[in-house]
Amino acid sequence: MIDREQQLAVYRAQTENVRALGKAWTQVERAINEALRKDNRDVAGGLTKCLALVFSAWAESNFSKIIHTPYGFELDEIEQIKNTWSQSGIGEGWKTALEVALRKAPSRGKSNYLPNIRLTITRIIELYAIAPSLVRNKLAHGQWAITLNRENTRVNQDLTLTVCNIDCVQVDRWREAHRILAEMMETLIESPERAFHRDYWGAIARLETELVRRETWTIDTKLARLRPKPVLSRQNGSAAASSGG
Repeated sequence: MIDREQQLAVYRAQTENVRALGKAWTQVERAINEALRKDNRDVAGGLTKCLALVFSAWAESNFSKIIHTPYGFELDEIEQIKNTWSQSGIGEGWKTALEVALRKAPSRGKSNYLPNIRLTITRIIELYAIAPSLVRNKLAHGQWAITLNRENTRVNQDLTLTVCNIDCVQVDRWREAHRILAEMMETLIESPERAFHRDYWGAIARLETELVRRETWTIDTKLARLRPKPVLSRQNGSAAASSGG
């Protein structure tokens, strides 16, 4: 088991890793945008899979950073979460972290208060931590076009469709949801009695608003934003203005 000094060292290391992966995200995203401007869908598709891998690396580093947050979990609690993560995957690690953190949060005198929070955050974990990790596992094992089942004995049709249809708009949606999830969990871990209850509903509302706003975003709307706008010459503009009266 780690000690407090090692916990702080891991926290600082993962903070740097999160920052570095944020820069990598920006670089890959710029390359995707450039490929889309040139209408090179094949290049954009390959880079999008790279972006999904960067997202997964960022998500894992961010989760590790969160559970090693100073003045948060006890050392044995960190060990419990890391063991679950190692044995059952990052999604179950998130769920264990949530369970451990909620033990320290007051119920505010309502029997359904904490169960409702657990249900809501668990749903977010399943959608934006577990589901993307399944895609990441396939990509990391070289299954970029056709995915296989866990035993590598047959084709996984559902995940093949997911991997083939993934686009940068969807990966960006994963990252935004994960970022807000991470903020909520960090607040719950650091201040379960005060700041979490003050900020929780605002974070949920922000997440829902952001996801609804992004729901209409597609690769085609992104392309429309990236394409250069036509520029009228001064002469044509003057003529148009004159003809308009």
